Amino acid sequence: MFKLRRALVGCAAGSVLAIFLAATLHAQGSTAGQSGSAADDALLAKAATMYYSATKAGLAGFDCVVHPDWHTAIASGHPGTTVSDSDSRVTLLNGVAITLHARLKGGSTMDWTPAAGSPSDANSTSMLTQEHDGMNQILLGFLQFWTPFMDGSLIPANSSGLTVTHASNTFTLHGASNGTDWTEVFSNDLLLKESDVIMGNGLSVKFEPTYKATAQGLLVERFLMHIQPAGNPPAPVQEMKVNIDYQTIEGFPIPRQLNIEVVGTATINMSLDGCTVLRQ
Repeated sequence: MFKLRRALVGCAAGSVLAIFLAATLHAQGSTAGQSGSAADDALLAKAATMYYSATKAGLAGFDCVVHPDWHTAIASGHPGTTVSDSDSRVTLLNGVAITLHARLKGGSTMDWTPAAGSPSDANSTSMLTQEHDGMNQILLGFLQFWTPFMDGSLIPANSSGLTVTHASNTFTLHGASNGTDWTEVFSNDLLLKESDVIMGNGLSVKFEPTYKATAQGLLVERFLMHIQPAGNPPAPVQEMKVNIDYQTIEGFPIPRQLNIEVVGTATINMSLDGCTVLRQ
């Protein structure tokens, strides 16, 4: 788990969480490039109707109890070693109560409550502190990059200020905001295939989302991410896979299972239950 946290927040030139934040910036306005056309505006308006929008549905947030698979997390971070279900680290972490308070407009938090009577020796206390920090980074980081794919903000309201390029099978949007360049590639049937972000310091990430069709629109269920730390020469590209399985709470799709893997580093799976929703 600690290795996974380092992979998520320890890129050579900055935090992956900073990438997640940067990925939402273009929804707040862009300044670079030539303006698109009325036809491009109509294309974007049509695309916006195809995707599930938590904002249009009236979802403001949700609260869920989180159950990480600590055994898998620890074992994946220590390849070649045997980790039993009765391992003291697994037992200690399984006793922690975790509640996620997700807020789609920001301000998400996580509660972390170790079991009463948990060991208080230095090693146990240190591990709990590290895993607390790591889980907080992972859950809040997930919300940062998942939310724009859920609230409709990745589809610009119009093409003003953007460079729009049409090819035989795709069209591409490009813009810049607050020192961050971003590019989105759509198929001609309006499916978002890639969302690429390059920050001013050279840190870049490419999101390749996969969607499933629902009665409320296309719902993101998988991400393949390629993270390129800044540097000269740049560090190797890091690959991250995120899979999301949903449950329906009061008509809203809420994550039921998250599977997060930093390829070659570590994996953590978690289930969410006891969920309640917050309406706008």
